Amino acid sequence: MKLICETCTINRTVSGGKRVFLKTILAIGKGSERKADETKIMLITTSNKTGTKYPVLNNIGKIFTRFLEEGKATISFLAPEHDVQIKSDKIQLTAFLKVLKLVLTGGRRGNDGDGQMLSTTETSSPAQPVPLRLPCLTVDSKKASMLGSTNVLSTRCVIKHRKDYPSKGFSRLLVSLQISDIKLCRLDTQIMLLPQLRSLNLSNNSLQQLPRKFGQMRLTDLDLSGNNLQDSAEGWQWLLEPNIQSTLQTLNISGNGLSFLPINLIYARSLVTLMADNNLIQKIPFALWKMQRLRELSLANNHITAIPETLRRMRLQRLDLSANELSEKEATVPDLRLPETATKVGQPSSLFESAARVVIQRKIPYWLPGIVPFTIVETLHRTPLCGCGQPCFESKVYERAKVIMLNCKHIILNANHKLYADCVFCSLKCSRKV
Repeated sequence: MKLICETCTINRTVSGGKRVFLKTILAIGKGSERKADETKIMLITTSNKTGTKYPVLNNIGKIFTRFLEEGKATISFLAPEHDVQIKSDKIQLTAFLKVLKLVLTGGRRGNDGDGQMLSTTETSSPAQPVPLRLPCLTVDSKKASMLGSTNVLSTRCVIKHRKDYPSKGFSRLLVSLQISDIKLCRLDTQIMLLPQLRSLNLSNNSLQQLPRKFGQMRLTDLDLSGNNLQDSAEGWQWLLEPNIQSTLQTLNISGNGLSFLPINLIYARSLVTLMADNNLIQKIPFALWKMQRLRELSLANNHITAIPETLRRMRLQRLDLSANELSEKEATVPDLRLPETATKVGQPSSLFESAARVVIQRKIPYWLPGIVPFTIVETLHRTPLCGCGQPCFESKVYERAKVIMLNCKHIILNANHKLYADCVFCSLKCSRKV
């Protein structure tokens, strides 16, 4: 069996020394064509392409698998006194260690244990040994040259032409993947199976939506700019998955022709940078203030006329609203005393709103998972707030009601240098403060 990995060989008889991991082909098999020759492990590295062979039987002191879930293990040989540290894909490394265990146990299933001695003796009831057909260990030019390839153990992949798309699938070691300018219409499901992927660039394609399972990935950076993402809420349900909510820090959805900012973005609680330039966005949801970790918000070149007053509750470092349609008209003060704008007394609220009011009144911590049904949580998240902080379930939204100042270090605006706010008011008292 062959395992492509990274190894660091430590000589226990020599103290100190720099530990360097090298690209390695780790193989297990017979030492030669002779039948009597015992099984050996061979290491072929970039610095030793002829290979180093270690006997297996009665020559392995311990195999440390405590960090196997992270794709790490250590094989401690008796002669020579070397510890071989291995870093590889968890699944492939597990398969390699299973073959090694079968060799050590004579084909019988052994006991697992972190840092435990593996031997050919069994304390349990004996089982019928399974004969192993191991190949002969050889070093050829093709195998040695494999380590020199840039694709071997590569953690980064860039695809800008369809001919570069891998026919045999992606390496499970990928941390960064870019697939751009190939008119990709559907997300390849094998991308969602890459356990270590953290940065994904799918810019300038033809994607219309992402499946909900996409949110089960643990991405930190996601670029979806230059696609055809739909405005429908179904296309953004992947943002409701807990994995993507807890890890995603940078999101770029520029150039998608979006007419509104997807409301499900408020559930990306770890998001720090959001770019939504060059769209058709007219309004920003009041609930955006829920994204308390957001520091950079770019909404340049849209159709935004005003921002919600709740943005004053955010601590942004950079806000770009350039090339928008921010109104230059003077701020208008609404008069809630007029009958047509006053809230109707006795108007029945919906069941969800009634339940949401109870949650607010009793100060129930609805942001904790499992405390309140999701429908109620969604109602509370989307309900606009008055300037005093009171949620307003039925109040009218007054567009460009006043000019506000934000808690933001750098604001990029149009020439008028004014920010107009859309507001709601819970009472006459709050409306008179405008």
